[in-house]
Amino acid sequence: MTELEAQMESLEESQDVLGVFAGINQTGVEPTRESVSLYAYSTRSGNGIAIPATVVSIPVDGFYTDISDVAQTSDVQRSIARAWTVANESDTPPAHRGAVLQLQTPSEWDTVGGGSAALSLALGFAGTNPCTRMNESVAATGGLTTDGTVVDVQYIREKAQTASERGIQVFLVPPNQGITVSGIRVVEVGTFEQAADRALDSNAGC
Repeated sequence: MTELEAQMESLEESQDVLGVFAGINQTGVEPTRESVSLYAYSTRSGNGIAIPATVVSIPVDGFYTDISDVAQTSDVQRSIARAWTVANESDTPPAHRGAVLQLQTPSEWDTVGGGSAALSLALGFAGTNPCTRMNESVAATGGLTTDGTVVDVQYIREKAQTASERGIQVFLVPPNQGITVSGIRVVEVGTFEQAADRALDSNAGC
């Protein structure tokens, strides 16, 4: 377990989030934000689901989550921690040294895992960099190691089908997990940087 993962396990959500926003107000520096969808699988319905998330990069130290207690599983915490680490060590690190993750957890969250969220979250963190923005036609699923390697996840077909139904054109998946799904192009990526090349657009003037 990394130091960040350990910190997240003991996080006092409500007090810390309030403290972070108080810190933002005192700095006078605007936070930056990016929206990203996390694709998961519901064993209750047997379908893929898209979970909206907002990443806010903040000019104060610390990493904070604004999500329900039911989502505070070890898989979720590990995904968040690894995504933050990988994004910070990438060519497009988050805009500021701290972050808040706001996650709209669905009612069936207790029946899906959180390990596959890491790649999408890392892209969201990197998308707060002032020189980048998320390409809204691209989505992803995949686990991450701390060195940015994309690792296998389950239920690729169900997730890709859900992405296709939401109008996504390109769905990024781990190596050797590419499949054919009607209405969407499924593309294998082996590293975070490969995913970023496809999912992040450059802003003018950078």
